[in-house]
Amino acid sequence: MRKHLRTTLPLAIAALFHTTFVGADHRGLTVWVFPHDELAELSNEQLTADYFDDWLNEMRQIANIPIELRFRRQAPGLTDLDYRGMDGLSVLSTWADASGAWRRQQNSPGGMSRYLLLVRDPLDDSGTTLGLAHQTGSAAIASIRSYATPGHELGHTLSATHEASEVLFNGWFCETYMFPTRLSVRSNCYRYSQTNREHIATYLKRLQH
Repeated sequence: MRKHLRTTLPLAIAALFHTTFVGADHRGLTVWVFPHDELAELSNEQLTADYFDDWLNEMRQIANIPIELRFRRQAPGLTDLDYRGMDGLSVLSTWADASGAWRRQQNSPGGMSRYLLLVRDPLDDSGTTLGLAHQTGSAAIASIRSYATPGHELGHTLSATHEASEVLFNGWFCETYMFPTRLSVRSNCYRYSQTNREHIATYLKRLQH
């Protein structure tokens, strides 16, 4: 079965489980995760274990900077987004605007922060679009239908590309995070390709200056 992580759009729009920015290390990367209200039964700890632990381990191999995961729940205008009622472009644009407004209200610098909305279902009627993000933008949306989707969408925001993805072999064939069309017969590598690792490392160094 094919699942498309059709995510790269041409425009760049602009956890520790705290809800404020106090204590955040602005030299590092902070990923704010907003679980949709429909995911209330899934704890932050469970989401971290299922969707982010492998990604965090990968990122800490790529970049020698602090990387922090923070969760924000029950935020009106953010975690109640009616994503099923809009087309993909509108959903991502609405999320980018809403998360950007929230960041400004929190008086947070935005360069090294990312804002990820986690939702339950795919983002199109066909059920194949599992996530959306603007390349090197701050905002992304990921469905929990695939364990690799959050890493894929966050990869886009950090300059990783579909073109540099790979199928590797680790006892069985696996797809790196940025592989655009997933096949159920292959597993997830839970890592980026070497080229995408280099893209991300270079991009993060540039953001620090």
